[in-house]
Amino acid sequence: MSCIYIFSVLEIISVLTDQNDYTKTRNYWKYLKAKLKKEGNQLVSDTTQLKLLANDGKRYITDMLDFNGIRALGKTFPGTKANRFVEWFTFSDDNSYSSIFNLFTK
Repeated sequence: MSCIYIFSVLEIISVLTDQNDYTKTRNYWKYLKAKLKKEGNQLVSDTTQLKLLANDGKRYITDMLDFNGIRALGKTFPGTKANRFVEWFTFSDDNSYSSIFNLFTK
């Protein structure tokens, strides 16, 4: 059985920009998304929208990306922090992946 893991774009952008303010993170993604769409970047059309539960108990639509999409998103950011994130995110150690993902698939 194969599983596809998806991640919230806003959560990843929050990490890459070191920003805890939801509004600023959302605005950054809105700007970046428009810029990438204008450039014809495939990343924007690869996003999937899902309703996720927020801290206020309501469900909001948010953009989600799979592993390859998050890797591509990280490469659009300048600086070494994004590079370190991509290296960490793509680190391939079958033992650590299987132990982490087994927690969620049982």
